Amino acid sequence: MNKNQTIAIALIVIIVVGAAGVYLIMFPPGPTVPTIVIGTTDSVESNLDMALAYDYFGWEMIIALSSGLVEIEPGSEAGAEDIEPALATDWIATGGGTIWDFELRENVTFPDGREFNATDVKYTFDRNCNLTGVGLFELDGPQLNMEYNAVIKNVTIISEFVVRFYLWIPFAPFLQLMSCAASYMVDRAVAPMDALLGYANTTQTPCALGPYLLDEWVRIGGSDDHVTLVKNPDYWNAAAGYPKTDRIIIKMYASDTALASAMTAKEIDIAYRQLTASQINAFKADASVKVWEGIGAQIQYLCFNQDVHPYDETAVRQALAAGINRTHVCASVFLGTFDPLYSMIPQGMAYANTAFNKWEYNKTLVAQLLAPFGYNNVTKLKLNMTYESSGHYPQSAQQALVYEQDWEDTGVIDVTLYGLDWPSYKVARDAGSLNVFMYGWYPDFIDPDNYEFLPFAAWLNMGYNSTYPAGGIAQYNLWVQGRSATNDTARQAAYVALQNLQADECSVVPLWQSSTVAVSKLSIKGVVLDITVNWRNWLLYIETPTT
Repeated sequence: MNKNQTIAIALIVIIVVGAAGVYLIMFPPGPTVPTIVIGTTDSVESNLDMALAYDYFGWEMIIALSSGLVEIEPGSEAGAEDIEPALATDWIATGGGTIWDFELRENVTFPDGREFNATDVKYTFDRNCNLTGVGLFELDGPQLNMEYNAVIKNVTIISEFVVRFYLWIPFAPFLQLMSCAASYMVDRAVAPMDALLGYANTTQTPCALGPYLLDEWVRIGGSDDHVTLVKNPDYWNAAAGYPKTDRIIIKMYASDTALASAMTAKEIDIAYRQLTASQINAFKADASVKVWEGIGAQIQYLCFNQDVHPYDETAVRQALAAGINRTHVCASVFLGTFDPLYSMIPQGMAYANTAFNKWEYNKTLVAQLLAPFGYNNVTKLKLNMTYESSGHYPQSAQQALVYEQDWEDTGVIDVTLYGLDWPSYKVARDAGSLNVFMYGWYPDFIDPDNYEFLPFAAWLNMGYNSTYPAGGIAQYNLWVQGRSATNDTARQAAYVALQNLQADECSVVPLWQSSTVAVSKLSIKGVVLDITVNWRNWLLYIETPTT
């Protein structure tokens, strides 16, 4: 019997007292239960309160412990047709897309036995969207940063199991917004209207109604050590057989080296985030494990300060786009684990095209586009590029060296590289003092709307925002058309036109798209890696060998 597959639990209570606080670690008695152990280098950045949590692992915990009105179908492109019922069984939009009514699922109960209803939905959004600063926390949560208040006007109870959202604007990706962790329900019996839940009691969170319950969350010296999730017997989708595994233990490792070693030694069943490209390739050669690969939603792109000559010239930006060999950087830096990107919308997401492939690496075209500006193999374009040097983005220094090589190989560009740590990088960005620089994006919610504004985003300080007369007004207008369209055909038309215009203007240039990778024992099944980058613990199970 594999010790990671079943664990017999005895009653143990340990009280740990330390500088980080006092924690009660409980191992409740119970029968032997199927268990999957996952290893990761991630941890919870702030806490598990939806009004503050704004990090990848925090959100993954929330979607395991709570539920939203809707979900995205696993393995889909997260388009309008891929939205599935969750706590809402049906919905309808009226008022030109500014009124949304949701019929709620009945007979869903919180851990204390109270039935979920429309009051809980209203409470969730009234609370999370209006907290501004609480106790020891300076609130900078997702609802604030994602501008929920620019979309949602108010939430009204129609009846016990019908709730209505009034929107300020027709917002086409509203269901995608409702599917993200920041829109998941809070337990009003636990979560005060005017306060956040912090670390004082690590097993008390506002999360409820999800496939799992939080059994323990152990922090040592202020750092996460492990988390144990146990099956929620009252989960609304339990009749369909979810979650498929009774207990999930998530162990946190201090480094990718320690994580890879634990997977190699089979101390864990799954390794997920963050293995390096070389470690992943080593596991691909190991017949005793399975490497799961899926498309990812993280992208990186190149920005130009168009308040600085010659980057205000479209043809110069086009030349620099044609001087980037995306295949080179993906192969040499990321060892084939990332993919070249030819749109600001990641491949695998609804409406994505490959408009930027017109600027595939072409040294002859670079020289032709720069020649009218007096640049040639004698008088070269002097390009100053800045990269982030402190690890905020993956292998930025190595990336920069590849881009430098590709540009200089054209014979008409001379590159000087500058590295800045992340705090200094943001200061320089805000000051508009960067000429050419790399930036990255990871989505708040899975929809093109959350990517397509980047080429004219004012906060990037490129002199090409939606109010700049010679800049991004046309792009901005197409973006608004896409987000406010009332049918899928109109959305697709707007986003196709927008991607094509962005490829023509090259205010930013997409570089690569990450992949998502997990390594597991051969017996592990149910891993789904799709464009949402959601880690769905409730789908995982251990395949029992046939005799």
